[in-house]
Amino acid sequence: MQVERHFTKGNAELIRLCELSKELYNRCNFFMRKAWYTPTPEKYRQLPDLNILINKVRDLECFKNLHNTKTAKQTVRKCLSDWGTYKKSLAAYRQYPHKFVKCPKPPHYKERMAQVIYYNETIKGGQTGKPLTQLTATNDCFSIPCTKAYKQVVITPKHFGFMIEVQYETNEQVASIPATKLDKPKPDKDKVCCIDVGVNTLAAITSDQHKPILVNGRIVKSINQWYNKNPSKNRLRKRYFRLENYFHHVSKLIIDNCQNLGIGRIIIGKNDYWKQELRMRKPQKQMFQQIPFLNLFEKIKYKAAMVGIEVVFTEEAYTSKASFLDHDPLPAYGEVPPEFSGKRKHRGLYLTFKPIHADVNGSLNIGRKVIGDKVYETFLDRRIAAMPVVINPLRKRNGEGFVVDGSNQEIAVF
Repeated sequence: MQVERHFTKGNAELIRLCELSKELYNRCNFFMRKAWYTPTPEKYRQLPDLNILINKVRDLECFKNLHNTKTAKQTVRKCLSDWGTYKKSLAAYRQYPHKFVKCPKPPHYKERMAQVIYYNETIKGGQTGKPLTQLTATNDCFSIPCTKAYKQVVITPKHFGFMIEVQYETNEQVASIPATKLDKPKPDKDKVCCIDVGVNTLAAITSDQHKPILVNGRIVKSINQWYNKNPSKNRLRKRYFRLENYFHHVSKLIIDNCQNLGIGRIIIGKNDYWKQELRMRKPQKQMFQQIPFLNLFEKIKYKAAMVGIEVVFTEEAYTSKASFLDHDPLPAYGEVPPEFSGKRKHRGLYLTFKPIHADVNGSLNIGRKVIGDKVYETFLDRRIAAMPVVINPLRKRNGEGFVVDGSNQEIAVF
């Protein structure tokens, strides 16, 4: 399923619906919590199902006035879904408590507003006999452009407005892609792309088909610093959309690069709980914590799945300290590290018998974590010791595969 997102500042009708949805959600949550905290053994507890909850709230004003019955039932299902997720998390916590920061808590009550979910038959589309061009709610609380068949529409309240998410079926989404974008080399799983994420360099990309690429991460730092100088609701909205836009450009750059080179596997370094108990100074901790890396990973995953590319995540312990060129061993996290052949002298430089870019060295070692020494068969090339290309994805030309670096020179990337 694919999602198309629209933003609106909202109106009185939209606020009224989200407040009614909040009240209905809280009523359902009350009955769920009441059944959960009964003084009976847990194995004998029975939480209300969908039919029981609907019978309890069907006479309430919040249920009757929430657009229609189908929209109100979606709010009830949302409450049941949250409780189902809580029970699964609680079972996982009891089995593997070391994987959690603390014990999961039951779903809390909504304070201001809650989601409103529309079915496709509850929203008006284009005129009869004409193609769909506009989505308009029957109560005229929103109107957004739309040209494809959709499944449902979810309205999510934010601090700075409302996000309207139009959900499409995956098959319909792929069928709507132009044929020119589908006529590309078939992904080959033997060809890999390794990615090392960071702060100043958001992503160091190495592949066996082209020279290394460094995605500029200082743009994300600049966006966060601009917001932290004067936090406000208006700046929060701009920061949200600027980060979303930049991460979409970065993920599209990575997937397009893999498609053009026929790469069928992407390996990304990711440490679990890497933002917990950080031992950094306050400025560095702020920069690292405020970059939503998981948001970037999710964008890469779903865009790669659309074109048949596999995404693999691996822990990246000692990948920055070990020397790729010297075949240094790569122990797992928690193991005693050996004495490494080289060292990182300063930002961007790793010294061994041959100097190599530090982020490129880390990216290549991440590939070794998954495919082992097989990486040397394709990556041990003079290109990895060359100066990598620094890229700002926002300056990439449409479809031409050229970017502009700091010296204002156009460099071919793909």
